[in-house]
Amino acid sequence: MPDKTSADQVQVAAEEKGVLRQIREEMQRSYRPRERSALVETEAGQPSAAELGELRAALAALCSSYALVGQTPPEPPTFRGRMGARLVKVVQRLLFWYTPQIVHFQYSALRAFESALRAFEEQSGRVQRLESELKSVRQLETDLQRERRERQAAVSAALSGANVLERRLEALRLQTLPRMDQEIARLRAQQRVQEDRMALAIEARNELPKLSGAVTTPRQEDPHNLDALYAALQDEFRGSRQEIKDRLSVYLPRFAEAGIGRASMPILDVGCGRGEWLELLRENQLHAGGIDLNRVVLAICQERGLPVVEADAIAHLRGLPEASLGAVTAFHLIEHLELPRLLDLLDAAWHALKPGGVAIFETPNPNNMFVSSRYFYLDPTHRHPIPPALGRFLAEAHGFERVEILELHPWPVEQRVDTSTGGAVAARFNECFYGPQDYAIIGWKV
Repeated sequence: MPDKTSADQVQVAAEEKGVLRQIREEMQRSYRPRERSALVETEAGQPSAAELGELRAALAALCSSYALVGQTPPEPPTFRGRMGARLVKVVQRLLFWYTPQIVHFQYSALRAFESALRAFEEQSGRVQRLESELKSVRQLETDLQRERRERQAAVSAALSGANVLERRLEALRLQTLPRMDQEIARLRAQQRVQEDRMALAIEARNELPKLSGAVTTPRQEDPHNLDALYAALQDEFRGSRQEIKDRLSVYLPRFAEAGIGRASMPILDVGCGRGEWLELLRENQLHAGGIDLNRVVLAICQERGLPVVEADAIAHLRGLPEASLGAVTAFHLIEHLELPRLLDLLDAAWHALKPGGVAIFETPNPNNMFVSSRYFYLDPTHRHPIPPALGRFLAEAHGFERVEILELHPWPVEQRVDTSTGGAVAARFNECFYGPQDYAIIGWKV
């Protein structure tokens, strides 16, 4: 049988081979390349805080292992441990020439790792400071953008408010300026009339010593005492100048078709009032003139450069050469006349018109119940309404032909009664109450 010493030697040799195998495996594991996933980088390519912590731990482990290089581990108390310690001592003696190189390499690697770690830490600190500054810059940029948006919104709101105010001012100007111009013109005309009356009164006073008995204001001035009041009444109830011009424009196509308004076919407006019709004719390059007895409205027309004179309608028409006019117009005049005066006006108009001439007399329409019962009496100088049938009859009786009744100015559709539910009764109601408010008698001299 083999002795015990030989058996022990075989066991030691086997254990030595096992220890050497474990050393080689450990060395292979130590020098195996690390996985890419373990090297996490930041977006800027700089080591993250986790990587720096990992580097510090690796450096600490390297320092600990550096202190153990060349040191013999303590000898275990077991037989196997003693044999292993002896084997280690044998290996240490066999590697006496390589140990200093390992120590030098590990020392150099330790210094390099320490330098790299310091560089990484400094770079990480700079990156953190730059990130902090970048964050501040981004925050400042965000604040500036928000402030810019707020200012743009404020500017837009201010501009919007300015536009609204401008539109309101323009609407106010369009609404009030014509009224102010009209009132100024009326006041100027009234002033001129009063100045004329004062001059006449002064003249009468100077003539007082030459007269026996009391002297009063001449009778011919009595009819003009209410001129200013009537002009103000027209301003209040008749409508603005533009409204009247828009309404009267309906007659222009008839004049154009008949060639009326040329120098050879002039137009005379009887009772021209504030001169809207004359102004409209002038804008369309038509020859026209006007007459009226109200000195205030005549002064308003003269302020606008319109050709007007103070004259009685019937006397003026009779004083013109026969067949000298292309048209005689009278808007809202005949309802002021008594029947004999109305008949005289029709005769005088026929006398002054040329063949092919036309007479137009516009008046309130009494077929409209609101007009005949209410609006007609807003003018206290109105005498009586003239029904359309009567107006046609009177015109035809005085020689006018092709007499036409032109109904004008009905109420807006939205103010009428709905005929879809009321039927014939609603239609009749609309005809009586919301029908044409005015009409015109249009007669031709053939």
